[in-house]
Amino acid sequence: MSSSRVQLEERLSEEGVSPEPPARQPALRSALVLALLCEVLVIFWIVASEVPGKVFISSWSIVMPGIFLLALLALVRRWFPRFTNSHAMLLVYTCLSATACLVGYGALQLMFPAVSWMRYYSTYPSWSRIMALLPDWVAPTDRDVLRGLFYGNSVPDLRVWLPTMLAWGGMSFVFAVVMIALALLMSQSWIREEKLTFPIVMLPLEMCQPRTPLWRSGLFWFGFAVPAVLESLLALNFYFPSVPAIQLKHVDFTTFLFPDRPWSAGAPWLIGFTPFVIGFAFLAPADISFSVFLFGIGDRLALVLAAYLGWDLPSAGSYARRMPYLAQQNVGAFMAFGGLVLWRWLRRYRQRAHERWETGALAVAVTGVVLLAVFFHLLGMAWWTGLLLIGTILMYAIALSRVRAESGAAWAFGSFGGAHGNMVSLLGSGSFSQQSIAALGVSQWYAADLRFLPMPFHFEAFKMADSAGWSRRRTAGVLVLATLLGIVVGSVIILYWSYALGWSTAKVYYAITASSIGLSRRADDWFRNPMPVDTVGLQWAGIGALVVVALAWLRQQFLWFPLHPVGYVLAHTGTGLSFWSHYGIAWVLKALVLRFGGMRLYQRALPLVFGVIVGDILTQTLWSVMAVILNVPVYQFVS
Repeated sequence: MSSSRVQLEERLSEEGVSPEPPARQPALRSALVLALLCEVLVIFWIVASEVPGKVFISSWSIVMPGIFLLALLALVRRWFPRFTNSHAMLLVYTCLSATACLVGYGALQLMFPAVSWMRYYSTYPSWSRIMALLPDWVAPTDRDVLRGLFYGNSVPDLRVWLPTMLAWGGMSFVFAVVMIALALLMSQSWIREEKLTFPIVMLPLEMCQPRTPLWRSGLFWFGFAVPAVLESLLALNFYFPSVPAIQLKHVDFTTFLFPDRPWSAGAPWLIGFTPFVIGFAFLAPADISFSVFLFGIGDRLALVLAAYLGWDLPSAGSYARRMPYLAQQNVGAFMAFGGLVLWRWLRRYRQRAHERWETGALAVAVTGVVLLAVFFHLLGMAWWTGLLLIGTILMYAIALSRVRAESGAAWAFGSFGGAHGNMVSLLGSGSFSQQSIAALGVSQWYAADLRFLPMPFHFEAFKMADSAGWSRRRTAGVLVLATLLGIVVGSVIILYWSYALGWSTAKVYYAITASSIGLSRRADDWFRNPMPVDTVGLQWAGIGALVVVALAWLRQQFLWFPLHPVGYVLAHTGTGLSFWSHYGIAWVLKALVLRFGGMRLYQRALPLVFGVIVGDILTQTLWSVMAVILNVPVYQFVS
């Protein structure tokens, strides 16, 4: 089975069947209207599902609501062909991919309580001092206005919140536009020259094909049924404990497998069988799945070795107790990986002639960076601090985009600590002025959870546009429009839900409240306890960077070399921590398929894999819809 429109059209031509013709301009306009309407509905769905802590559907690399809508549109395709042709369906998914991450629980949902927490609660000595150094538009200054945000049962005053929403929403929008411009510039090289696989978009492309046999495949429906049945039993078991169910999500097996030292020091030993995570790992190149699996175990064993040598004991000293410096290694790995990707693209970019639109996209990116630097300076940061922060966030975004394009990581985490946290911890809070620390502290919500950076979705949108034969510039315009609509509509909906439930009540998702408190406490620590440069941490970050460069060089010199730098980059993130076992399972399955059946058997197995992924996603989204409509709690399928 094909994974792109181009491959399908070649196959249809060989069989004497004409592929679906390109959509006319009026039809595309109608499709865009449909896509934007779907976007508004999905924003409400995400907020209504996640703010009360029901089912979390925004943090995945695959746009779960988008897959749900593609399946729905495929069902009604026969009766509404004008709105359900391949172009219209891809346009719907593209708009949702630009928006879902922006309104999720690690982005705009986190913004409102995070920027307001230090202003409303003054339990820490420095919080009032921090807020005094910041401009008034950071958050409303009236405590009576903020009371409704934290205790609920009220309605927000949009006029009071408008400056805050314009400031932070504008920052998010400019960051997104810069990322769209960079993705527009770099995607041609990734797609046309390097021919990266982009495993994440294989499924939506397949679901949008005209006259695709996917829905008529018995293997697809068998694969669909397995997670649909198993996870529905888990959901029913949540309400009726007598219903038998098999646990699928990752669980910590430390107490069962390794209760004693030094093996217990490798905790958590998370093992799970989340179906669609295994499915996407199967679609990734086998060497990447193997590398994520191996380096994921390597992380656990490094902690075990440190405990065996006694380095984790108080008597070992401050240097040894931090061994093996996994967090610092990971920061260096991400920066080096992003730097390598950028350097390779720049080398190609300089060697070829440039079109006018490329010059325009580069100008947009540079202008956006300047605007962001001005914003952070107005917030209180020194110029160099703001530019360093922007560069750090963009480097993480580029690295994560490449990781997703190569590995298809279903849950693509970045470094623990986020962009702000890692920058300050390595350079030392004492390296920054108090105003810069205040500005860094209040802006931590953006890029605290790197899964919610939109740039990987932009690259995947350009991959789908290339497969559909769309203009890349128009695709960029659609992404900008969808982003603007998503931020405006999402901010308003989230604010109303916040005032209805209250972020200091038990009615909301506890992790968002906990993150707001944690970010505020970290800002307090930076402000009150200036720390010097973490020289040792920087050295280990350098070691992590060198490992990435060495792995990339070895793969370039020896085609047989089995380890991929993506595996090392993902090892000490939530991806490697939670899903190393999933990648191990996928690697074994793919190795067996290729060993005994070759590419022919692999192609025949794709409907089964797609069925597993779709069955898992649709089961989770359907239970999410039910939870929103009935306003009831529901089983957490992943964590």
